[in-house]
Amino acid sequence: MRDALADRILVLGATGFFGRSVAHGIVDAGYQLRVLARNQASAAAFRVRGAEVLQGDATDPAALAQACTGCAAVISLVAVRCNRPQTFLEVNIEAPRLLGEAAKGAGVTRVVFVSQIGATPDARLKYLASRWAGEQALQRTGIPYTILRFSYLLADDGGITGYFERSVSYGPFAIIPGDGQQHSQPLVREEAARCVIASISRGDLYGQTLDLGGPEVLSYEQLFEFFAAARGITKPRLKIPKPLLQPVVGVVGAVMSNPIITVDELTTLGAEAIAGNLDAVLTNFEFRPSSPSAWAQTHWRSRRTA
Repeated sequence: MRDALADRILVLGATGFFGRSVAHGIVDAGYQLRVLARNQASAAAFRVRGAEVLQGDATDPAALAQACTGCAAVISLVAVRCNRPQTFLEVNIEAPRLLGEAAKGAGVTRVVFVSQIGATPDARLKYLASRWAGEQALQRTGIPYTILRFSYLLADDGGITGYFERSVSYGPFAIIPGDGQQHSQPLVREEAARCVIASISRGDLYGQTLDLGGPEVLSYEQLFEFFAAARGITKPRLKIPKPLLQPVVGVVGAVMSNPIITVDELTTLGAEAIAGNLDAVLTNFEFRPSSPSAWAQTHWRSRRTA
């Protein structure tokens, strides 16, 4: 019989797009789940399943110290893709440092930190630079860690699906930023969550940073066309060079609280998000992930968009 204290896992970012899948998977795997959430109501689904829900923010040292106490491991999926209302510095860089310090002080045995393929110190890519800096900040605390970097995560809704839905909801054209040839290795969200959960007990992954992608390298345009075909979208495509889009995106971003895309996201969109090894998941976690091209045909067919 498992010792509940030894198997208690704290998940940060559990109410987010990826975090929901990871947190439910933790319970399914037989662990005791603890969640730190700013809004307890948003974590009600976990409480129903027996999870302990603490109220607090992942940028608050006191809340982190309380949440880490009595946990064997922490999974962090906390990050922001826009530099407002919370900033990259607060969430993507400082929060990992605070987590590492809190976890170390509480005797946590390891942190599984979810990051982004393409994380880089290149200051021109603000989001990706902040993810790289957050990785470095966590490592400097000395907490045992495993860093898992992912490309696009595919789901029936949310993530890149939500972006595609919004991008075809306005105007007579479906706009493709740039030439649409930037590449990624999409992975189905639930399969990415499987990798995260498996990492908890994998001592051989201590101190490693893994780039994990799906079994296909796809361009942005190809991925969009999978979505369009599944949803029956007939709008003509319009490719607009990113330098021409940037002023418009900047203006829209200044007046909308939740714009379709920000200037930094537009810049990040041009970066390649490739793990390199098509068998990275199979090699490290011994299962073969789903083919995105096959997955999209059924999972993106749920709603029709004109």
